[in-house]
Amino acid sequence: MRVLCSAIPLEGHVRPLLPLCAALAGAGHDVRVATGPEFQARIREAGFVAVVAGPSFAAAHATTARLPGVAELPLTQRGGATFSRVIAPAKLPELERIMAEWQPDLVVHECTDLAAPIAAAAAGVPAVTQGWGLVPDPGLTTPSPADLIHLWHSRGLEPDTHAGIFGAIHLHPMPPSLQPDAAVPAGRLQPMRLDMPAALGAVLPHWAERLRPDARPVVYVSLGTHPFFNQPEFFRTILAGLAPFGWEVVATLGEHTDPISLGPQPVNVHLERWLPLPLLLPRCSVVVCHAGSGTLLASLAAGLPMLLLPRGADQFGNAAASARAGVARVVPPEALSPGAIADHVAHLLTTATYRQAAARLRTEINAMPDPGAVVPLLEELARAG
Repeated sequence: MRVLCSAIPLEGHVRPLLPLCAALAGAGHDVRVATGPEFQARIREAGFVAVVAGPSFAAAHATTARLPGVAELPLTQRGGATFSRVIAPAKLPELERIMAEWQPDLVVHECTDLAAPIAAAAAGVPAVTQGWGLVPDPGLTTPSPADLIHLWHSRGLEPDTHAGIFGAIHLHPMPPSLQPDAAVPAGRLQPMRLDMPAALGAVLPHWAERLRPDARPVVYVSLGTHPFFNQPEFFRTILAGLAPFGWEVVATLGEHTDPISLGPQPVNVHLERWLPLPLLLPRCSVVVCHAGSGTLLASLAAGLPMLLLPRGADQFGNAAASARAGVARVVPPEALSPGAIADHVAHLLTTATYRQAAARLRTEINAMPDPGAVVPLLEELARAG
C-alpha cells in the first residue's frame, strides 16, 4: 500500500503524523510525507521519504500579512488565514502532481492541511485525518470551510461541508477524560494515542543527571514552537515567578529564542532551545505550558499535572478540558504575573489530587490503541477504495 501523508509545515502539525508513519512503514507499506521545504531534513531523519509540497510557513505567513482584511484579524486567527488562503491554494497543484506520478492508495493528513482532502477527492483516493488534540471545530480551531469553496469548485467537486478536516476515519489522540463526548460530524472517530519516542541518539545534557523530583521539585516550562506563543517576554514573566523558590526549572525556548537573550539565570534555572521530552518528562514534577496539544499530551502521557497559560488557537479549549478533568490549573492572559505563576505551581506541587488525576489520564492514554493497532483499519479502507 502506498500512503501519502501531508501536513502544514509547523512542528505541532508534522510531528503527530510521524507515529502513524512509523507504524505504516513497520507494516511494510510505502510512506511519503508531503510538507514545506523546511521540514524535509526532519522527515528524512525520521526515516521517511520527504516530498516538497507547498511553501515554507515563513513565506506563507508573510504572504498572509499582505492579504486584504488580514491586518484587522486578531493575531491568533491569522494562522487560519495562512492555512486556508495561502498554503492550501499553493499546495494543491503540487499535491496533485505528486499523486498523479506516485498514485497513492491512501492519503493521511492532519486537520489543517486543507489541500490534501481536495487532492484526494479529485483522485478518488480515500482520506484519513490525523487529529492533534480535541476534535476540531471548523471555523474556530480550524479555518472556516467557506475559505475553501472555490478550490473544491475549481476541481469540479462539490465542497465538503467541513472543508475535508474529517476524513473517512478521524484519528483522535485525546484520552476520554479530556473529551468524554468526542464525536465527529462525518466519517468515523477512531481513538489512537500518539506514541512519540525520543529521536534516535537523543540524550539529555549532563546537568539533567541532578534532576530528581523525589528530592527537589522539577518544573518544566514550554511555550511550544510557534514564535507568537514563545516570545521572550512571556518566558521572563514565568521564570521570574519560578526562579526564587529553589525548584529546579527547565525551560525549552524553541529555535526562535536564544537563551542568552533572557540574561543570566540562577543555578537552578536551565535554558535550552530543545530537549527530548520522552527522556526529560519522567524527571519532572509539574509542567508549565501554553496548553498546546503536543506539550499537553506529552505531559499527560508522563502523568504530570500542569499549569496552563493559554493564549490562542486550540489552547483555551485544551486548558478548559484539562481543568475539568482535575489535572491542571489555568491562568488566563489577563491574570498572568510572576506571583500567579508561583502560587499556582506551589499549589500543584502540594495538592495530591492533581497528581492522582494525571496518573488516571496516563492510564487512559496507555489503554488507547497504538498506531500499529490502527494500521489494519487503514488497510481495509484502502482496499475498499
